Amino acid sequence: MDRANQGSFYQIEAGTLPLNAPTYVERKADEQLCQFARSMQVTNRVCYILAARQMGKSSLMVRATKCLAKDRAVGVKIYLQQLGNVESEKALWFNLLRLICQQVVLQEGNLVSKLDAFWDRTPGVQPTVRFEEFLIEEVLSKIDDKKLIIFIDEIQTLTDWNLQNSFIGFLKNLSEDREQVPLQRLNFVLIGVAKPSDLITSNSYSFNLGDYIELGGLLKKDCQPLLEGLKTVTSKPEAVLDFILNWTGGQPFLTQVLCHLIATESQIPHNYSLKEYVDWVVTDKIINNWKLQDRQSHLQEIENWFIRVKDSYKPEKLKALGLYKRILNQYIVKFNEHDPVQWDLLISGLVTKDNGYLKVTNRIYEKVFTLNWIHNQEKKLQEHNMVDPLSTIYNRDVFILIDQSGSMTKQDAADSNLKRWDSLKEIVMSHADMILDQKDSQQEKICDSIYLDLFSRSKLRREPHQIKKASQVENIFLENRPDTSTFVVPALNRAIDFWFDSRTQSKTQGAFFIIYTDGQFDDTKAFETLIEETCKKIDDERVIKIIVVGIGKDIDVEYFQNLNNNLQGNVDKNGNPCDIFVFELETEMEDIIELMECEIK
Repeated sequence: MDRANQGSFYQIEAGTLPLNAPTYVERKADEQLCQFARSMQVTNRVCYILAARQMGKSSLMVRATKCLAKDRAVGVKIYLQQLGNVESEKALWFNLLRLICQQVVLQEGNLVSKLDAFWDRTPGVQPTVRFEEFLIEEVLSKIDDKKLIIFIDEIQTLTDWNLQNSFIGFLKNLSEDREQVPLQRLNFVLIGVAKPSDLITSNSYSFNLGDYIELGGLLKKDCQPLLEGLKTVTSKPEAVLDFILNWTGGQPFLTQVLCHLIATESQIPHNYSLKEYVDWVVTDKIINNWKLQDRQSHLQEIENWFIRVKDSYKPEKLKALGLYKRILNQYIVKFNEHDPVQWDLLISGLVTKDNGYLKVTNRIYEKVFTLNWIHNQEKKLQEHNMVDPLSTIYNRDVFILIDQSGSMTKQDAADSNLKRWDSLKEIVMSHADMILDQKDSQQEKICDSIYLDLFSRSKLRREPHQIKKASQVENIFLENRPDTSTFVVPALNRAIDFWFDSRTQSKTQGAFFIIYTDGQFDDTKAFETLIEETCKKIDDERVIKIIVVGIGKDIDVEYFQNLNNNLQGNVDKNGNPCDIFVFELETEMEDIIELMECEIK
């Protein structure tokens, strides 16, 4: 169990709950999903689950595959983000088939080998036709009349690849096919953080794809699994759970967190009533200074939903905030399933449906995302519409610093022979290509070259590189190998000094310092001091951004989140708040350009 969970009965880490997790609470959606998967009806082969982050979508999927195993069915789980950057329909459908083949076990041979031969044999046939033919001939016909349920998680990733319209269109056609008998044993379940209007942007398609399974909050009658952990601190766990649900509205992640906070304290003091004690924990441990206490960035991700967006999305986000203001002010808003603004609020998690009307999801959100919070977010979305050189990423210097520590020799994926160092090479090459080639409508560039350096030991041993083409990155990785420790300050300090010294001559507007690492820095205190000193040299926090990109399965997210919190109290040379440090997991970022754009807004 992760360190944050040690000593706790509850699961408060982001991600899927293990199958044996004692605190999993079944909802109406569990039964609905299993019923859909069992159904042999020909008319409906697709259902979709669209909901906010940390609502239990992936955990629901994992448990549904378990119930399918008992019902003569085969469940396949696909996470689209694991495909990386898919640039064509051909690549999408081939990779989907490959993941399906890896999870369907047959006695008569290796499906992956059959797929490779089949795909190479029919290069002139449309990828969707090849997908359907192989699925029917080599999968459905070989699994002994069992049903095949394909779960596709992180469906919002399709929009990054601009393949959402063709994908949904093909599934729609597939679900309407009445002639192919084997297809009666095929169902798709689409899961993600997206609005229907995100998945269908073309007038050529309509989103009447199938059943919509709604993920509601946890209901008191279903929450018996949560009581066990509360029994250690109170003789009245049911009453405590009532007060917890009154605050969380049954939001799954917040409910687990609040149960954890109470269960890991000592006995509830006698001078508190149960309600007073729960109120105190919520106020002290969650609401007060929420940005410093935000577990797994749950609340921050809701804020990011509205403000970390491209300029073209800002008008829609302003409308959503305006609607949320009305709901917060007790206006009655009836849900309209065709209104993308209402869907925007629903997928953010801020509001939920209640008997056909929208309401704020819970009291914690009401206390955090207040009218004052709305005003501040509206201001952020509006103020940078004015012409301001620092509001764009163009005409800036870019410095890339690469962790060369010994842990880079590790492998992260069981199905890959790549060491972490080799995977990082591909990531940096991709990011360098985007940075050097990215242009806006006026053909402005971010930079003509990238300053690239490696860091490991506490003393500098080499000169940095100047990269004008992404292909140069490969040679640097080939010429260097993982070394020992993780001292970042010498290399970062040299890069910052270089930028300040050359700023007058180059006349660039600012700089990005992008640090790729798979672990903690060995010189954290010196790193914090360097950030503080750098802030005091600038007059606007948008001038410099130091972005740490975490890679590998061993990255300590909590450590870097705490580091981020520690660095938020710095001020610039005018005494204004100066927040120049950013941490992001490589697996969770959309792309490097979007991250850079969001951080200067």
